[in-house]
Amino acid sequence: MSGFSIKATIPNYNGRSLLAANLPSVLGTLKPEQVIVVDDASSDESVEMLRRNFPGVAVVSRSLNGGFSAAANDGLRSTDSSLVLLLNSDVQVTPAFLDAIVPMFEDASVFAVTPRIITPALGDIDDGAKTGRWRRGFLWTDALRQASGVRPNLFASGCASVYRVSMLQELGGFDEAYAPFYWEDVDLSYRAWKRGWQSLYQPAGLVYHQHSATISRADPSRTNAIKARNCLLFLWRNIEDLDLVAQHRRWLGLVLAGRAAAGDWPFVRGWRMARGMRMQAIAARNADSRHRRLTDREILSAAGVTGVPVIRS
Repeated sequence: MSGFSIKATIPNYNGRSLLAANLPSVLGTLKPEQVIVVDDASSDESVEMLRRNFPGVAVVSRSLNGGFSAAANDGLRSTDSSLVLLLNSDVQVTPAFLDAIVPMFEDASVFAVTPRIITPALGDIDDGAKTGRWRRGFLWTDALRQASGVRPNLFASGCASVYRVSMLQELGGFDEAYAPFYWEDVDLSYRAWKRGWQSLYQPAGLVYHQHSATISRADPSRTNAIKARNCLLFLWRNIEDLDLVAQHRRWLGLVLAGRAAAGDWPFVRGWRMARGMRMQAIAARNADSRHRRLTDREILSAAGVTGVPVIRS
């Protein structure tokens, strides 16, 4: 495949049945020695099942549960390939889906490529093409419905994407401050975009995703609080455009008040959690600034993000 070497890494937490169902599809595309499963301290005998049923697959066992970013980073550190396919345990790949993806890395500016991600539980929507909307000082991400052809992606979905390992290493992998889940993939691609490294969508590749099967057992209130926390951490860690920062500051109090009035206490709890991590996020943003090649507006425009306010002359 275009002279690139590739391995797959699959973070897993109590996904024994998902691995048993979906790993055969991966092994229909890659050899067992090209696949690494990182078990994030599961309690469902995932490791035992893997060693019994898939003996050629490498298993990295974590002693403590660290969340998606930590497990993914362990897998990335275990690969010696030039590209890495990151998959959730609830993803089934189709034969030869990599054939249209790997050649895209001939362009030295490409950081990550995401295939078409069909989600049967949500009416077969395609969740692979990613964009967003800037509204009231916040960035809200979404899938671009009915996308056609190769296009820039706001971010490469952590559920199923291929990444260039050398760039991943320069970025330091996923930021584990987002643990246990959500927004870490948005952050990673955005930090790559800052350096001029592209995330792209390639609909010629196809996988199927059992939507949120890997985290559906979590308490919804806690999950929503983590989403809110990580949305805020992303903004504080990445956005430097002065107008966008000023708009976020103007709206934050109003948005919090509105959420509290509506009884959205998970959002308020998320803000409280994020507030304690704000200085850490800003320090990380400042450290990234010296590598920046694209402005926030250039990145958001390339990814088709709507609602970005026009700069006043």
